[in-house]
Amino acid sequence: MAFDRPTKIQTIANAMTNPYSPPMYHSTLEHDPKSDVRARAARPATALIIMSSVHSVFVVIYLVSVISFRDLSLAQNAISLGIGCLQLAALLLIAIGGAKMGFLESLAMARLGAILACIPFATPFIILGLPFGIWSLRLLSDPIVQASFPSTRIS
Repeated sequence: MAFDRPTKIQTIANAMTNPYSPPMYHSTLEHDPKSDVRARAARPATALIIMSSVHSVFVVIYLVSVISFRDLSLAQNAISLGIGCLQLAALLLIAIGGAKMGFLESLAMARLGAILACIPFATPFIILGLPFGIWSLRLLSDPIVQASFPSTRIS
Protein backbone atom coordinates (compact mmCIF):
# COMPACT_ATOMS: atom_id res chain seq x y z
CA MET A 1 0.00 0.00 0.00
CA ALA A 2 1.54 3.33 -1.11
CA PHE A 3 1.19 6.43 1.02
CA ASP A 4 1.81 9.99 -0.15
CA ARG A 5 3.03 11.18 3.25
CA PRO A 6 3.61 8.97 6.24
CA THR A 7 1.58 9.70 9.29
CA LYS A 8 3.13 9.83 12.72
CA ILE A 9 1.84 6.36 13.55
CA GLN A 10 3.28 4.89 10.34
CA THR A 11 6.64 6.56 10.98
CA ILE A 12 6.84 5.27 14.54
CA ALA A 13 5.78 1.79 13.42
CA ASN A 14 8.35 1.85 10.62
CA ALA A 15 11.12 2.92 13.01
CA MET A 16 10.22 0.17 15.43
CA THR A 17 10.16 -2.59 12.80
CA ASN A 18 12.86 -1.42 10.38
CA PRO A 19 16.34 -1.10 11.90
CA TYR A 20 17.59 0.62 8.72
CA SER A 21 15.05 3.44 8.75
CA PRO A 22 16.37 7.00 9.16
CA PRO A 23 16.37 8.53 12.63
CA MET A 24 13.20 10.18 13.86
CA TYR A 25 14.60 13.72 13.76
CA HIS A 26 14.88 13.43 9.95
CA SER A 27 11.19 12.74 9.68
CA THR A 28 9.21 14.47 6.95
CA LEU A 29 6.78 15.63 9.62
CA GLU A 30 9.41 17.98 11.12
CA HIS A 31 10.73 19.22 7.78
CA ASP A 32 11.59 22.93 7.56
CA PRO A 33 11.63 24.26 3.96
CA LYS A 34 13.72 27.30 4.95
CA SER A 35 16.57 25.05 6.06
CA ASP A 36 16.69 23.50 2.57
CA VAL A 37 16.91 26.96 1.00
CA ARG A 38 19.57 27.98 3.51
CA ALA A 39 21.57 24.86 2.60
CA ARG A 40 21.21 25.65 -1.13
CA ALA A 41 22.29 29.26 -0.61
CA ALA A 42 25.23 28.41 1.64
CA ARG A 43 27.52 27.17 -1.14
CA PRO A 44 27.35 30.15 -3.53
CA ALA A 45 27.33 32.54 -0.57
CA THR A 46 30.50 30.98 0.79
CA ALA A 47 32.06 31.06 -2.67
CA LEU A 48 31.34 34.79 -3.00
CA ILE A 49 32.73 35.54 0.45
CA ILE A 50 35.93 33.53 -0.09
CA MET A 51 36.45 34.93 -3.61
CA SER A 52 36.03 38.51 -2.48
CA SER A 53 38.26 37.98 0.56
CA VAL A 54 41.10 36.53 -1.50
CA HIS A 55 40.74 39.24 -4.14
CA SER A 56 40.69 41.98 -1.53
CA VAL A 57 44.08 40.81 -0.24
CA PHE A 58 45.54 41.33 -3.72
CA VAL A 59 43.87 44.72 -4.06
CA VAL A 60 45.26 45.83 -0.70
CA ILE A 61 48.74 44.69 -1.77
CA TYR A 62 48.29 46.72 -4.97
CA LEU A 63 47.19 49.79 -3.00
CA VAL A 64 50.15 49.53 -0.65
CA SER A 65 52.53 49.22 -3.58
CA VAL A 66 51.00 52.27 -5.27
CA ILE A 67 51.32 54.30 -2.09
CA SER A 68 54.90 53.22 -1.44
CA PHE A 69 56.02 53.63 -5.07
CA ARG A 70 56.36 57.39 -5.32
CA ASP A 71 58.01 57.67 -8.75
CA LEU A 72 54.63 58.02 -10.49
CA SER A 73 53.19 61.42 -11.20
CA LEU A 74 50.47 62.75 -8.92
CA ALA A 75 47.74 62.15 -11.53
CA GLN A 76 48.81 58.56 -12.17
CA ASN A 77 49.03 57.90 -8.46
CA ALA A 78 45.54 59.36 -7.86
CA ILE A 79 44.01 57.31 -10.69
CA SER A 80 45.67 54.11 -9.43
CA LEU A 81 44.49 54.78 -5.88
CA GLY A 82 40.97 55.55 -7.10
CA ILE A 83 40.73 52.33 -9.12
CA GLY A 84 42.07 50.28 -6.21
CA CYS A 85 39.66 51.88 -3.73
CA LEU A 86 36.70 51.26 -6.07
CA GLN A 87 37.70 47.62 -6.44
CA LEU A 88 38.08 47.27 -2.68
CA ALA A 89 34.63 48.80 -2.11
CA ALA A 90 33.09 46.49 -4.72
CA LEU A 91 34.74 43.45 -3.12
CA LEU A 92 33.43 44.53 0.27
CA LEU A 93 29.90 44.77 -1.15
CA ILE A 94 30.29 41.32 -2.73
CA ALA A 95 31.30 39.85 0.64
CA ILE A 96 28.40 41.57 2.42
CA GLY A 97 26.01 40.36 -0.28
CA GLY A 98 27.31 36.82 0.10
CA ALA A 99 26.81 36.97 3.86
CA LYS A 100 23.28 38.34 3.45
CA MET A 101 22.51 35.55 0.99
CA GLY A 102 23.93 32.88 3.30
CA PHE A 103 21.83 34.04 6.25
CA LEU A 104 18.77 34.78 4.05
CA GLU A 105 18.60 38.34 5.36
CA SER A 106 18.47 40.74 2.41
CA LEU A 107 17.56 39.80 -1.14
CA ALA A 108 18.59 43.21 -2.50
CA MET A 109 22.10 43.04 -1.00
CA ALA A 110 22.50 39.43 -2.14
CA ARG A 111 21.58 40.44 -5.69
CA LEU A 112 23.92 43.43 -5.57
CA GLY A 113 26.80 41.21 -4.47
CA ALA A 114 26.06 38.67 -7.19
CA ILE A 115 25.81 41.35 -9.89
CA LEU A 116 29.06 42.99 -8.78
CA ALA A 117 30.77 39.60 -8.91
CA CYS A 118 29.84 39.35 -12.60
CA ILE A 119 31.43 42.69 -13.50
CA PRO A 120 35.01 42.25 -14.72
CA PHE A 121 36.20 45.58 -13.30
CA ALA A 122 34.91 44.88 -9.81
CA THR A 123 36.79 41.61 -9.40
CA PRO A 124 40.38 41.39 -10.57
CA PHE A 125 40.02 37.68 -11.33
CA ILE A 126 37.06 37.32 -13.69
CA ILE A 127 37.74 33.58 -13.91
CA LEU A 128 36.16 33.12 -10.47
CA GLY A 129 33.89 36.15 -10.25
CA LEU A 130 31.74 35.44 -13.30
CA PRO A 131 30.82 31.80 -12.53
CA PHE A 132 30.14 32.50 -8.84
CA GLY A 133 28.07 35.57 -9.72
CA ILE A 134 26.00 33.69 -12.30
CA TRP A 135 25.52 30.80 -9.88
CA SER A 136 24.30 33.20 -7.21
CA LEU A 137 22.00 35.10 -9.57
CA ARG A 138 20.50 31.86 -10.83
CA LEU A 139 19.84 30.73 -7.28
CA LEU A 140 18.35 34.10 -6.32
CA SER A 141 15.97 34.01 -9.28
CA ASP A 142 14.23 30.91 -7.89
CA PRO A 143 10.82 31.88 -6.44
CA ILE A 144 11.22 29.47 -3.52
CA VAL A 145 14.51 31.12 -2.56
CA GLN A 146 13.00 34.60 -2.96
CA ALA A 147 10.13 33.64 -0.68
CA SER A 148 12.62 32.63 2.03
CA PHE A 149 13.98 36.17 2.33
CA PRO A 150 12.07 38.58 4.55
CA SER A 151 9.81 40.93 2.66
CA THR A 152 10.93 44.54 2.61
CA ARG A 153 7.73 45.97 1.15
CA ILE A 154 5.82 48.42 3.26
CA SER A 155 2.08 47.80 3.09
